[in-house]
Amino acid sequence: MGERKVVSRKYALGIGVLCVVLVATVSGVLIEQNVNLQSQLSSDKSTINSLKSTMTQMNSTITNLEGQLSLDPNRIIDGFSIIQITDTQFLSDSYPTLYDDLTSWIADKADPLNLTMVIHTGDIVQNPTSTQDWKNASNAMITLFNNEVPYCWNAGNHDQINVNGTVGSGNPNGSWLGTNYPAFNVTMIRQKPYWVGDIFDGKNTAVQFAYRNYHFMIINIEYNANQTVLDWMQTLIKTNPNVNVIVATHDFLNGGGTYGTSKTADALWAINFEKLLDNYPSVFMTINGHAASSSPMAAFNKRVGGREEIFFNRQDLDKQQGAACARIYTFEMSEPSNAVVNVCTYQTLKNVGYLTDPQDQFSFTANLRRYSPSIISVLQGNDFLEANGRSVGFTKSATLEGFSQHGNALMFDNLTLNGVTSNFTVSAVGANILLNKYDPNSGIAYTVSGSGSQTFSTKTAPASVIIDGVAVPAGDGWSYKNGEVTVKIAISSVTINLT
Repeated sequence: MGERKVVSRKYALGIGVLCVVLVATVSGVLIEQNVNLQSQLSSDKSTINSLKSTMTQMNSTITNLEGQLSLDPNRIIDGFSIIQITDTQFLSDSYPTLYDDLTSWIADKADPLNLTMVIHTGDIVQNPTSTQDWKNASNAMITLFNNEVPYCWNAGNHDQINVNGTVGSGNPNGSWLGTNYPAFNVTMIRQKPYWVGDIFDGKNTAVQFAYRNYHFMIINIEYNANQTVLDWMQTLIKTNPNVNVIVATHDFLNGGGTYGTSKTADALWAINFEKLLDNYPSVFMTINGHAASSSPMAAFNKRVGGREEIFFNRQDLDKQQGAACARIYTFEMSEPSNAVVNVCTYQTLKNVGYLTDPQDQFSFTANLRRYSPSIISVLQGNDFLEANGRSVGFTKSATLEGFSQHGNALMFDNLTLNGVTSNFTVSAVGANILLNKYDPNSGIAYTVSGSGSQTFSTKTAPASVIIDGVAVPAGDGWSYKNGEVTVKIAISSVTINLT
């Protein structure tokens, strides 16, 4: 009996030890599994964080891509695009192939971008008197013309001929050679339906286009434009009140967010111009180049009231090849009263593709005006200026729907009387006058004061023409052909009675 108890105790002790070992083993396994699970959980958390970071990057990429509507040529957008190129002077002078590549790319992307206008904001050439520079520039830009891509421009300081021959010093009161070359020949381009006007041989130009019931006008102003040009611009704006206006200049905003450059004349002109634009809320956007690319950056934009002001110029970058860039402004028109304009920049040299820095990829909103035909009251003494500084002023009140100006010719749309008088008189000095539409029952007559040959577009033959106070028969001082009345030399005045 005693031996069995001893054996039982030994057996029980062995079982106890085995249980302890078993518990310890199981606990060790559980602890190891717990450690493994915690390690796996930590790894999973790291993976999740990594995925979140990837998703954030993807969202950022998607946002960027949404700002670049041109990336997918099959994407249908409710809107349109315009493109700015600028300061191509070094391309014209030394890298014409890059200039050709730039305009070829634009022509190729015109349809997928729904491109309505290309704007060159000046310094088309490096040397204003270099025929080779102008040939290179014209050869590149004529690609747009040949592919039916609308475009316009203004003259930069390197395009204006200075009296002392200094390259780049500019002279807004001087001439330029651009009009001698096909791509900038206004006589040829005036035939385009989008053309509104030009003065001083095409150094300043104006164009138009429409998207649905929203009309747009782009007015291009040369480097430090003189008062005649500024008056021309203001007349275009005032006589087209329901049109959304973009003003494109050569010099204005700079890369530091101030106006002009270190030159006193530049800064003074730009500051005064900014104050002038404040009078015209229909100007919702300005674009310009000119300022040095490194001063302090090659792009800048800021909001001034309801107007977005944008500077862009990469000419000095990439070994003076940086102008081979297209600045694209894509208008999302699903809500025109708060239209979103997505801005991106595509370079066509070396690392071809879109620039992704914040200065070259951003968005802004524009409160656009819906177009409706409007009647503008033309008061007595109101002047309409033409390229040589001459003016046409109404001596009695009249109304019109619109005004435009091609070269030395002034055009009035739907010109009628206010119903108060039976006729009115327009006094001018040497300006050609075109009446696109008029009221044939109002007894319209107008007088041109001064001497020289005059040309008028009247659509119908005049009832009589009075030269220097004497009624002159047709063929003996004036003639009518193809809708135009040509008056030979007059000493003091010409009166044309249409009815």
